Amino acid sequence: MAFGTIEEGWAWAGRTSEPKQAWFPIDRSMVLYYCSLVEDANPRYWEGDECPPGLLMTLGFNPQWTPEHLHRDDSLFALNVPLPGHHIINASTTTELERRPRIGDHVSIVEEIVSVSPEKTTRIGTGVFITSLTTYSDQHGEVIARNTNVLFRYDIADPAAGTEEQA
Repeated sequence: MAFGTIEEGWAWAGRTSEPKQAWFPIDRSMVLYYCSLVEDANPRYWEGDECPPGLLMTLGFNPQWTPEHLHRDDSLFALNVPLPGHHIINASTTTELERRPRIGDHVSIVEEIVSVSPEKTTRIGTGVFITSLTTYSDQHGEVIARNTNVLFRYDIADPAAGTEEQA
């Protein structure tokens, strides 16, 4: 995560990532493994060529390990916003489909920081809400889906000291 001031974070509103190619094209084993993890019995996924929309979000994550010569520094764009706060929690996510992703799609991903809220205090701590918009496109440049995600980036209040956690 990048660290900075709230003002530095606000300056990121409207900033867009470079397009990145998903590490792997969508294939049947990926779909079946995902469906087994989330216990999704939809026959369109198990027997057809469609892909659950939730799988799209996983395509933006780097593999757990890659050979050094293939390493990429393109993790979740919202984590690059320079802000205070050592913790994150996902507050909400909404996906709008143009069409269902399918086996064989080679997905590219572009992320935009839509907004960074003023500082808020919640039951879990004090921080800001980062709203991002991720656009998923196929190998032909056609949009598959758009995902709006809200992360809460915060520090935990120290109940013993009555102050915020120090950096």
